[in-house]
Amino acid sequence: MWGYFKFEIKQFFTNKKNLAVFALLTFAAIFYAFKLAPAYDPIEKVDYDEIEARYLTREEFLDSMFGKNLWEYHPTVGYAVDTYKVLNPFDKQRLEALDEGDLQKYAAATSQWYFVTNMNTYRNDLLAYNPRYYTEDRRFAEEEAYFAYFEQFQRYDSYERVWYELTIEIFEQRTALQTLERLLKGPLPYIILIATLLLTIDIVTKDRLHPSILKGFPIADWKRLLVKAIVGLTGSVLLWIPIFVGIIIIGFQFGFGNFDLPTPVFGYDMIAQNEGKFVYMSIGMFLLRCFLLLAAWMLVIISAVLLFSILFRQEMLNMVVVLLLIFGERFYTSRSIGYFWDVQNYPTSYVQVGKIVSKYQNFYFTTPKLHDMLGLKLLLITAVILIVLTLVVSLSKRFKLIK
Repeated sequence: MWGYFKFEIKQFFTNKKNLAVFALLTFAAIFYAFKLAPAYDPIEKVDYDEIEARYLTREEFLDSMFGKNLWEYHPTVGYAVDTYKVLNPFDKQRLEALDEGDLQKYAAATSQWYFVTNMNTYRNDLLAYNPRYYTEDRRFAEEEAYFAYFEQFQRYDSYERVWYELTIEIFEQRTALQTLERLLKGPLPYIILIATLLLTIDIVTKDRLHPSILKGFPIADWKRLLVKAIVGLTGSVLLWIPIFVGIIIIGFQFGFGNFDLPTPVFGYDMIAQNEGKFVYMSIGMFLLRCFLLLAAWMLVIISAVLLFSILFRQEMLNMVVVLLLIFGERFYTSRSIGYFWDVQNYPTSYVQVGKIVSKYQNFYFTTPKLHDMLGLKLLLITAVILIVLTLVVSLSKRFKLIK
């Protein structure tokens, strides 16, 4: 069996397709590190000029209204005066903190600014969030802005009490670990899972190319399949090497951050189901939970490839079926669907691992029941079922690997 494992591992890492996948992922990671990461332009950033312009404009308005009888004006004028009197002191503190270079003071003022601004802006026809939220591809701009402002409030509130040195890069989430966090909430899970599929799609069907050699390994088909699963999982885990190369490059440019950096977690199901409440976990714990979910997904994909390769023996058909599994969530994803459907019971609901761990999906689906540990259990159960089915099918003479 050891000899067969060495044969499979050599086949896996000398496969031109697999080498191309690793090369392409490495190129993409380096390109992202040198080109896309430096160009990252967050909506919420430390912009002294923007804060100053907003502060001066509002201060001039307040000065112009000082001492006047507001009853003589439209009601919105009085509302603006009351609102700006509350918000402008925070902007003043932010500007002073940046002038002094005191980033913890800036964090304290900014956390309160986000909280008070959010409370005054959400579902208010007189005020609006940053205009960059209101773009064509944002169907729920106000809800997303509401979520983002509370998330920023939690981040900055946590920064007030940290032991490490704060930087503008930390505030704007440009450090290496924070970049990885952002990517895990974005396209990276899909990239990793599709790459896993590409690496393993021919792990069974390739045996048709050299049947005589394989007949020289006198082991049962189910043992061959277990070896293939181990080899596939080993190779898939190594997909993180190119990703980490890119992350290290970003670290040298913007700092690495540290594993105690805060990651806000939406508290829908943590604090009396009260929307807008956040707690936070360390970014180290966030990454660990994401990696566990992705590892479970890798196992599901490899198990599915093994089973469908035995049943169909067609790589393209296998790929279509597994892609439907990866993108299955897209068929029912819509805001508030979790209020009507038990989406937490579908393994496909857990593919966007960063949004699952941060509980953004709870906010988006409007359900308190999505949880990464539940997703991990469902995925592992799915993988076990697929593996058992694969081993049972492999015992049938009709589905022998080598005929």
